[in-house]
Amino acid sequence: MNYKGKYMVNRYEQIELFSRAEYKRRLDGIRNVMKEQEVDTALFLECGEETYDHWLTGQRYLDLIIVPASDEAVGVCMGEMNEALCDEPSATDFGRYFMQKKPDMVCDGVRFTGHAPDDTLADIIASGSPKRIGLVLPVNMNASLYDEIMRRLPDVEFKDISVPVAMFRSVKSDEEWYAIMQSRNMQMKVMEALPQILRLGRTIREMQHEVSSLFMEMGSTGVRNGNIHYCGPMDAPGGGIDPDPEHKLQIGDRISALFEVPGPGHQCIAFERHYSIGAPSKGYEEAVNNAIDVHNYAVSLMKPDIISLRQIADKTREYVQSKGLELFESWG
Repeated sequence: MNYKGKYMVNRYEQIELFSRAEYKRRLDGIRNVMKEQEVDTALFLECGEETYDHWLTGQRYLDLIIVPASDEAVGVCMGEMNEALCDEPSATDFGRYFMQKKPDMVCDGVRFTGHAPDDTLADIIASGSPKRIGLVLPVNMNASLYDEIMRRLPDVEFKDISVPVAMFRSVKSDEEWYAIMQSRNMQMKVMEALPQILRLGRTIREMQHEVSSLFMEMGSTGVRNGNIHYCGPMDAPGGGIDPDPEHKLQIGDRISALFEVPGPGHQCIAFERHYSIGAPSKGYEEAVNNAIDVHNYAVSLMKPDIISLRQIADKTREYVQSKGLELFESWG
């Protein structure tokens, strides 16, 4: 491709981790799901919640995405990117505000539009005369948009297609696996540095800042949850965290390091490790061994197409109770 005379922002292959073929695969896959679910149009609501904006288009800051069965998809920007929201648009230098600049977005098969009122969005949705609309994350459908759609399409039916769409997305391509491994490598580097970061007398805030800085230096973008938490004294019951950012690290502390950080391609993965400061007490060592045993039991149950997540949780709970212990549960 000849890049002569083109702005860097438009040099797609130089700045985008995923290939154009990969984004086409995703959009084609969504349309296959639509066909299987017998819906004519898919409506992705509140894209940022599950990052469907970035996954489908390579762009962030989209409110919703409209995917018809065959025509061009439409990405609708968040209201913050619409310059008309400014009280004094004629007197504002929009070059100073990233979120208020006119978006320069490119993705094959998708056109982008500024934030629009619900009646305009309903016009776009109704333009293909869909008989059934598939909703992704329907809990985020607002009453105004629903009413406007029904005015234009009084006989339309709605169907929740969140699960089949998520199932398609969960099967990763080779390009996605590459990006995931790069994200994993980024987080492991910070994990390996933690024993040097967790030093006596340092505050939680100071250690948190150093972790965030390391992730930024390695190219992490977007919302970074590189959290360092003080979990109390070593022999205190587990489960809670102390939110005090000024707590100074001392012997006997328990620390949780939970990293939920986007890496290349905005691929976000999660790691968590727990650290004890100083030699572990007998009670704490026993608690850790119990946790490892329960973890290994739960992992042994995880067999594809045989058992559900709920069944795994139920069996693990029963196993913990059989040992005379109590399970602190968190599903995700």
